[in-house]
Amino acid sequence: MRNNRNCGTSTKFGIIGETKIPSPLFALIPGLAGLYRSAPFALVFVLAMLQAQWTYTGYDASAHVAEETVMARLNAAWGVFLSVAVSAVVGYVLLLVLTWSIPQGDVAATANDAYPVLQIAYANLAPLGGHVVAVIIGVAMWLCGLASITSMARMWYAFARDDGMPGARWLKRVHPRHRTPIHAIVVTSALAVLITVYAAAYTVVTSISTITLYLAYVIPIWLNWRNRRRGLGEYATRATAPWSLGRFGPAINAVAILWVIVISVVFALPPNELVLWTMLLLGVLIALYWTLSARRRFVGPAAGAAAR
Repeated sequence: MRNNRNCGTSTKFGIIGETKIPSPLFALIPGLAGLYRSAPFALVFVLAMLQAQWTYTGYDASAHVAEETVMARLNAAWGVFLSVAVSAVVGYVLLLVLTWSIPQGDVAATANDAYPVLQIAYANLAPLGGHVVAVIIGVAMWLCGLASITSMARMWYAFARDDGMPGARWLKRVHPRHRTPIHAIVVTSALAVLITVYAAAYTVVTSISTITLYLAYVIPIWLNWRNRRRGLGEYATRATAPWSLGRFGPAINAVAILWVIVISVVFALPPNELVLWTMLLLGVLIALYWTLSARRRFVGPAAGAAAR
């Protein structure tokens, strides 16, 4: 996300294709337009966190493929932890190298380039080296997409298996030879492609996926934190969880809950305001589906699946 001193004029609207929708928040909140026009560093920094925060998603994939993981109770947890830890270290080093390598130190020109990373690579390497970096980036994005499809398909299959999805009877079928939920994979792959057809939906999908993923992450964290404080219900202990945060668990849980609350608000602010209305619409649709259909069929994981 890029911001500049004139961001007040460009962020008063949520953009749908070529159509601009006036933002009511600027009318409802006095002084908000002036704040955006002045573009203080704190505001720009907070709004720019979306892209950084978006990269810290997807580690739940370790949980979604737990049924196909050896010693899943331990290794799935390590998968979640190491994906964040390794990405934090390697990502920080990568950002340092890219920042130090900006051509002539011209941050503005690099930021305004359509492909800043490639601009830095081609400016500092021979053409062949730049091509190699471009291929590596493409392969990494492809692998990221494959991981996302794998995770999403398994999640759809898991809900469908327990009759919690529309078309569950069809989606939960497992291919007799490949032993994979082929229908869930095809449907989720098709949806991913269809979303990209509408280019203006990119920022909305990015913001919504970040918010909803973190809401999904924080719900079990909050339940674990609440039950531990009450001493009631189910919560992780050293006796029940092979991988544990130990005595630091409650404090880390509280920080995680507060952080998700903050980013859920920040990511719905202009210029991502369209996310707020889309989230509200999505919430209404999910509530209607639950009320009219799902609650009559979906009772949670089947006992046999839970035992496995």
